[in-house]
Amino acid sequence: MARDWAHRVESAREHRDLIVLVQWDGAPDTPGETFGKGWTLHPDFRAEAGDLLVRAVRPDPFRSADLGALLHGRAVRDVFLLGLEGTPELEVTARAAQEAGFGVVLLPTPVDA
Repeated sequence: MARDWAHRVESAREHRDLIVLVQWDGAPDTPGETFGKGWTLHPDFRAEAGDLLVRAVRPDPFRSADLGALLHGRAVRDVFLLGLEGTPELEVTARAAQEAGFGVVLLPTPVDA
């Protein structure tokens, strides 16, 4: 799964699409505690020059990081979301993107996920 997603991200970069990586801030004493050991992006993904790295609080990066304003400021019209199907974060993010006026495309989770 990660390999398929990494390929999609690289393809988008080649087309000079904006890549947004969401870094979820975690609560104290949880596996994803902010700045804790588990507070990392997936090891197959890294922010590169030109990417937008956003710190947010689950489940809504549009509300907690003002992602809508950041994207509108870059003249983004449509967002293509990579995420695990059925997760609250993906569902909330898709809904929030639509409410902020963006076209939303949910990219399918690879079969081997």
